[in-house]
Amino acid sequence: MRFSAHWKLVLLTIGRAFLSTGRTVQGELKDRTVTPTGQQDSNQIRAFLLSFGYPVVEEDVARKVRAAQIASIARLTPFTVLANLINAIVIVPVFLGILPSVVVFGWLAAVVGLLTLTTSKWISASRSPIESASRRALDKAVSHATIFSALWAVVPIAAFSTGDANAIWIASCVTTGMICGGGFALATVPQAAIRWVAIIFIASAVSLSIDPSASTWPLLFLLSSYGVVIVCSVASAGWLFASHFLAEAELEHRGELIALLLNEFEEKASDWIWEADSQGTLRNISERFVHASGRTQDELETLRMVDLAYSLDETEARDVVGELEEALELQKTFRDRVIGVDVKGEERWWSLSARPVYDDHGSFAGYRGVASDITETRRANALVSHLAEHDSLTGIGNRSWFLKQAEQLLEEQAKTGRTTLTLFLIDLDNFKVVNDTSGHPAGDELLQQVASRFSAISEGRTVLARFGGDEFAALGQFVSDQAASAFAEELVNVTRKPFRIGRRDFAIGATVGFTRLRDDADTVDDLMRKADIALYKAKESGRGRALAFEADMEREVRERREMEADLREAFEYGKLATEFQPIVDARTGKVVSSEVLVRWYHPTRGEIGPDTFIPIAEHAGLILPLGNWVLKRACAAAAQCPELNSIAVNLSPVQFMDPNLVEQVTAVLAETGFPPERLVLEITESVFLKDFGTASTKLAKLRELGIRIALDDFGTGYSSLSYLRQYKFDKIKIDKSFVDEIGERSDGLAIISAVIALAHNLGLEVTAEGVERKFQVDALRTLGCDTMQGYYFGKPNANPMKITDVATEDWDQPVSEETSPVAGLLKPAG
Repeated sequence: MRFSAHWKLVLLTIGRAFLSTGRTVQGELKDRTVTPTGQQDSNQIRAFLLSFGYPVVEEDVARKVRAAQIASIARLTPFTVLANLINAIVIVPVFLGILPSVVVFGWLAAVVGLLTLTTSKWISASRSPIESASRRALDKAVSHATIFSALWAVVPIAAFSTGDANAIWIASCVTTGMICGGGFALATVPQAAIRWVAIIFIASAVSLSIDPSASTWPLLFLLSSYGVVIVCSVASAGWLFASHFLAEAELEHRGELIALLLNEFEEKASDWIWEADSQGTLRNISERFVHASGRTQDELETLRMVDLAYSLDETEARDVVGELEEALELQKTFRDRVIGVDVKGEERWWSLSARPVYDDHGSFAGYRGVASDITETRRANALVSHLAEHDSLTGIGNRSWFLKQAEQLLEEQAKTGRTTLTLFLIDLDNFKVVNDTSGHPAGDELLQQVASRFSAISEGRTVLARFGGDEFAALGQFVSDQAASAFAEELVNVTRKPFRIGRRDFAIGATVGFTRLRDDADTVDDLMRKADIALYKAKESGRGRALAFEADMEREVRERREMEADLREAFEYGKLATEFQPIVDARTGKVVSSEVLVRWYHPTRGEIGPDTFIPIAEHAGLILPLGNWVLKRACAAAAQCPELNSIAVNLSPVQFMDPNLVEQVTAVLAETGFPPERLVLEITESVFLKDFGTASTKLAKLRELGIRIALDDFGTGYSSLSYLRQYKFDKIKIDKSFVDEIGERSDGLAIISAVIALAHNLGLEVTAEGVERKFQVDALRTLGCDTMQGYYFGKPNANPMKITDVATEDWDQPVSEETSPVAGLLKPAG
C-alpha cells in the first residue's frame, strides 16, 4: 500500500488501535475506505483496516481472517511461554535483593498464572484447529496482550526506582527484548502488538525520567525510534497478512463463481463442453452433449468428433471435415471450426473451439473445448442474406444482387474475349392506373404475376431482378442482335396478355430498352446507361415496344443534357424573354387580349421554340419556377396596359399537377395587383390524362377567383367532347392545324364550323389560332368565330402596349356569300 497517499488514515488507525477496538468504520475512516486511486488501492485499504479488526468485508471472510490471526499467534505460544519463563527466572533473583519478596513473588505468581492460562488455551486449540473466530475472540487476544504487557511494564519502573545498577542493566535488556520479541510475535494482530509495544515503551520512558541524567535523553531518543520502527513493521506485517487472506478469499469466490458459470453453461441448450483423449475418442460426455447429438452416451464414447462431422452427407459439411482433421492432427488450439452433424435425420451445424491438453509429463492427452449449436444462427443469416439480395415482394433478385451478378458476368466476358452480354431494362406501362383504381394490394399482386411471367421466359437464359416500383432488369448472353431483340420482344409480348387480379382483368404492357456489350472497355455502369437511354427513347416513341441502343441515341441524349444545362443557365441569369401576341375581336377588329409567349434566344443555336425547350424544362424540373416567372411577368406587364381586356398564359401539365397551383396564382395576382377577371389560363387535354382526380377541384377554385379557363389545342386529342361536358371552361381555342386547312380541305372547314356551333351552344367563347391570311380571317368571321390570333395581326412583341394597333381597313364591310371561302358550306343543302 502507498503510505504516502494514505498516511492520515494509517496514523489515525494506529492511534486508535491503542485507545479502542475497531468495531465500526466511523467518520473519517469510512470516508477514506473509497479512494480515487482505483480498485487496487481500495482493496489494500480494506486489508489494512481488516488487520486492525474493522468490519470492512463480509462477516464470513472477516471470521476466517481473525481465526488466521489468532492461529498465527497460537503457533508461537510455546516459544513465547518459554521466553517469558526465562526472563522471569533472570529477573526474580535480582529483584529479591532490592524489593520485598512479597512483591516479587506476587508479580511472579501473576506472570506464571497468565502463562499457565495461555498454555492451557493453546493445548485446547491445538486439538481442534481454529477455522472461524468472532470479534470477541480477537478482543480477548488484544486484552490478553494488554495485561501481559502491563505486568512486564513493572520491571523497568521497579529497577529504575531502586537505583540499583545491576537491576537497571538486567531490566533494560529484558525490556528491550520484550518490546521487540512481543511486537513481532503479535504482529498478525496489529492492535495487540501496538498495545504491547506502547505500554512497555511508556513504562520505559517513565523509568528513564525517574533518574534524569545526561545520558537519559539519548536513551529516550533511541527507545522512541525503536518503538516507531517496531510499530510500523507491525502495521505492515498485519496488512500483508490480511492482504494474503483477502486474496485467497477472492480466489475462492472467483472459483465458486466460475464453477457456477460452468454449471449454468452446461445447462444451456446450445452450448456444451466436450473432451477427447489422445486418440480423438470422446470422453466425459455431458448430458447436454448427449441431447445435442441425438445419440446415447455409450454411442458417443465410441466416436470421434470427426466421425460426427462425417455423419452429414452434405457438400459444405464434407468440405469442412478436412479442416477439422488437420487441426486435430496438428495438436494446436483452434476456434470456431464449423461442422455439420446429422441429428436424427435433421441437419445441424456446430461451432467447435478447443485447446490441446497435456499430462504431468508434458505428453499430449487429448482436447478440451466448447461446442455450440449454431443452426438457428446460420438459418437466420441465410435468411438475412436472401432478403439482402432478393426483392421481398416478388422473390426475384434486387438491384444490389443484379449489379454484383453483372460484374461477375462482365469479368467472365473479359477473360474469354466474348461480347455476348446483353442488358435489358423493362418498365411497365400503365402500372399507376392499377394502383390508383384498385389500390396497392392489387398493384403488388400484379408485380408478382409480372415477375412470374418474366421468370418463366428468363429461366436458363438471363438473370432477372426488380429494381423497384415497376422497373425490372434482365441480363444474359445472346449470340446475335436478332436473338437479343427476340428476347426483348418476348418480354413485351408476355405483358400484353391480361392479368387477372380478383375479378378484374388488367392490360398494362411493357417498354424495353436493351444494349449488347460492344466495347471491351464498357463497365456495368456503361451498359446500364446505354440501356436506360434506349428505354427512354422507346418510351418517347410510344411505349409498348422494345428498342436497342444505338450510338445516335447517346448523341441525342448528350445534346439534350447540354441544352438542359443551357436552359438552366438561361433561366438563372435572366436570358429568357416574354412576348405578347395580339388576340383580335372578330367583330370589331380591335385587340382585346394577348397570349404570353416565352422566347429563348440561344447564343449559338439561335432561337429555340417552346415546343423544344418546354419538354426539357419539364424533364429537368424547371417548369414550375419557369411557369411562375412567366405568370408574374405577364401579369405585371398587362397591369400597365388597361387597353387589353385580358391576358392569356399557358399552363403546362406539370404546373397543373402542382398541388400549390391555386395558392401560387393567388400570390402572383396579389403581388402584381392584376385583377383575376383579366387573367385567362390556358390548359391542354393532356392535363386530364395526368391529373384526373383533382382537375375539377382546381378548375373550380380558379374560376371562383374570377380567373377564366381556356381549353387549348381543341380537337387534337381524343376525348375533347367529354371534357367539355365534365369540366367548366370559359373558352376553347381551335388548333392552328384546322385553320391551315381553310381553303384546302372542306372537311376541315366543316369541323371548324361544328366546333364553333358546339361552343356557342355551350356558352363558350371561341378563339382561332394561327391565322395568317386574309381569306382565313373572312372565313372565321363568317363562321362566327369570336376572336382570332396569328401573324396576320402582327408579330409578338415584348411590350404589350405596342400590339394594340392592328390594321382594320374594310373590317366593317360584311363578307359576301359569293366571295367568302365558306360560301359552299353556308348554302343550305338541296
